[in-house]
Amino acid sequence: MKKTGLTPLSVIFLVIFIDLLGFGLIIPIIPFYLEQFLEKGDNVGQVMAMMITVYSLMQFIFAPIWGRVSDRIGRRPIILMSLLGTMLTHIWFALSTELWMLFASRILTGIFAATVPTASAYISDVTDHSNRAKGMGMVGAAFGLGFILGPAAGGILTEFGGFRVPLFSAAILSFSAFIVAWFTLKESLKPGEHKHSDFSRYRLVTLFKALKNPRLGLLFTIFFLVSLSFANMETIFALFAERKFGFDARQAGYVFGFIGVCSALIQGVFIGKLSARFGEKRLIMAATLLLATAFFIMPVFDNVWLFVGAAGLMAVSLGMHNPSVMSLVSKNADDAGTGGVLGLNQSFSAMGRVLGPLWAGFFFDHVGIGFPLTSAGFLLLLAFALSFKLRRNSKLVE
Repeated sequence: MKKTGLTPLSVIFLVIFIDLLGFGLIIPIIPFYLEQFLEKGDNVGQVMAMMITVYSLMQFIFAPIWGRVSDRIGRRPIILMSLLGTMLTHIWFALSTELWMLFASRILTGIFAATVPTASAYISDVTDHSNRAKGMGMVGAAFGLGFILGPAAGGILTEFGGFRVPLFSAAILSFSAFIVAWFTLKESLKPGEHKHSDFSRYRLVTLFKALKNPRLGLLFTIFFLVSLSFANMETIFALFAERKFGFDARQAGYVFGFIGVCSALIQGVFIGKLSARFGEKRLIMAATLLLATAFFIMPVFDNVWLFVGAAGLMAVSLGMHNPSVMSLVSKNADDAGTGGVLGLNQSFSAMGRVLGPLWAGFFFDHVGIGFPLTSAGFLLLLAFALSFKLRRNSKLVE
């Protein structure tokens, strides 16, 4: 490998950003691309939901597997495998001619892309306690930037040759990340070193036991409800906008980009000041109430600007909620370690991303295109009600 002036953190940031930018390209075009493979009268909402669910489920299953393998053979081979694998599955998705081929490619993409614990472990290897939070923050920033820029770019690229252009572009970006990693990403484990990380948090029995934790159980429940609701919205958002406002992939991409910018501004600029002034518990209460309001508003009004404004309100609220929950979880982690507890919290989020699409697809097809959003609003009201109990929990350190 050639020596460069890039630090390990800079390299992993660049690799994750390029790969997530490619993933973001695909987000707004999947429902429109999928409709080309379905006959009139097919339940497009449920098919879309199943496609998202199998992707999330594969990530939930394989994230701890790749993490354990990386403990034995190193982080670099797993990250390289992930980037090359996602490149190939993006190409397969673009060249698919049958519905089963689309599903097979998304299943494989979910398997290959399930490397967040591996990337986190890499950060843990190359940082100490004093700068680990900064390292994890860089990974989060890479994810956020990819989600902000990718969807808008994906929608625009459809204007230059249809839905397959963003898919091939995503493959090119994954291959570019592979090349960057191949030449600049050094192995973080020393020769002969083997680490044994705790991945038991991914087991369902562990998740159920965690709900009984007197300090963190409520936080996990609220985070699960919010994640489920957001996955619900994300699944049918483009389809809903197409049916109600006549959006195409480009317009849906712009709105996804707007959502990402609003959320990033809150998390990157304002969350520190808001947290210092109001505290995380109050922010969680306000965020869940505002999220519920946004989800109730979106399906009601026929004005497209009110719809986009409600989407912005949702993004701002989510930008308040997620960092506040993560902060409280990290402050109240026991001696078992902050990383393991934060991983447990992310497992609840992953379960929400598995169940949310199924919820959304069923109600979109069988009850009404706006009902997934309305029903998610009621889930968020439940989260808001739980946040009152959270605030009164004296055991929870703020």
